[in-house]
Amino acid sequence: MLRLLLWSLLLSVLGGCATPFQNDLPVTDLSHEQWAHRQHQLEQWNDWHLLGRVALFVKDDVYNLGLNWRRHGQQYTLKLEAALGQGMVQLRARAGLIELQTSEGESFGGQTAEQVLTAATGWALPVEGLLWWIKGINHPNSDYLPDIDTNGRARSLQQDGWRINYLSYQSVETETLGRIDLPQKLYLKRDQLALKIVIDQWQGSPAATVDDPLFEDFPALP
Repeated sequence: MLRLLLWSLLLSVLGGCATPFQNDLPVTDLSHEQWAHRQHQLEQWNDWHLLGRVALFVKDDVYNLGLNWRRHGQQYTLKLEAALGQGMVQLRARAGLIELQTSEGESFGGQTAEQVLTAATGWALPVEGLLWWIKGINHPNSDYLPDIDTNGRARSLQQDGWRINYLSYQSVETETLGRIDLPQKLYLKRDQLALKIVIDQWQGSPAATVDDPLFEDFPALP
């Protein structure tokens, strides 16, 4: 009996970490108002830090990567680490320029993150779009098609040829927005390229910096 009680308690605690969709509840006018409010809030929120994991699917290949992404205003640092120490890259955006460094000492530069990543790795990852999609909203530079839930959160977005499915959200305390639901798990796909992203930790802090040492503090992969 005690074991059953403890197991039930554990399930309730774990279930509180993520906020699943309630697909049986209708989308109302209030839902659309909440979605518009979320868009307005989150498009202004550009000081954050996240740690997570990425499964990158390229045709028949799968790459498991650690993710460490820090944004401060228009600058950001994105670090990716392959499993078992098989390679690392750091992507930096500052002053309108994109720089990429690898753990092997190679350097690449360009005007867009997708251009630089394609040149360095062959992966055309939509980093500019992900700066917005990772927060659960569309970017403002092209048309998009949203599907929202009863609470005004995106269940999916279609933009720039990508489909972004939001699998779950987590409630996060931020310094500027207060407590807000942010994506925990999302899946993106375009043609033969797909990504599944799991965000283990969100931090919302205006004191974030993009000057971390190269390849420091990558999250451990399971």
